[in-house]
Amino acid sequence: MRFGLLAIILCGVIGLSGCILSSNPGYNWSENIALQATSRDTKFHDDNIHTQGETGSILEDEKDEASQMESDDYTEAVLEWRKPQTIQQVVVKAQEGQLEFFAVQYMNEEGKWETVKDVRDNLRESYRFTLKTPIVTTKFRLKVPRRWDSRRVGGQKRSMRGETGAPSAAEYRKIQEIEIYYALPPDAMEAATTE
Repeated sequence: MRFGLLAIILCGVIGLSGCILSSNPGYNWSENIALQATSRDTKFHDDNIHTQGETGSILEDEKDEASQMESDDYTEAVLEWRKPQTIQQVVVKAQEGQLEFFAVQYMNEEGKWETVKDVRDNLRESYRFTLKTPIVTTKFRLKVPRRWDSRRVGGQKRSMRGETGAPSAAEYRKIQEIEIYYALPPDAMEAATTE
């Protein structure tokens, strides 16, 4: 008897919390602003998911040892705008295994790359995340390691992708699409009904 009453109360609480949580207004996202960006590989933002862009070698801004090491260990996919853009949601689409590890970065006001998300063990074909607070920048990049320990599908053992030595074509990762959005302000009519 007590168990049945407890189960009914628990179901009521869960149902009520679901109604309350779903009543919060969702984000209204902008159009994909990556389509307006420039890039060395135009396939990143050609609005065609059947083509694949490729990460490229990191172009060194400085000739110090740290920049050289970064260029040796990583590849990048960079999108750039002439005017500053607001970024709040990022969607990266690639075939499984192409982007298992990557860092999402933007260029800050001092001209330094700043990491907002470090992704590890990604086996999804579409990776999406939303920043808590939007950022404003003119440059966005995915920084991808040339080599990594890969977690194989089906529980097989981990194996090394790539070997030491000169970069090979396999070290440049194929990306189907990079999408970038920002939250639009609520419509005036919608805001008036919620007040």
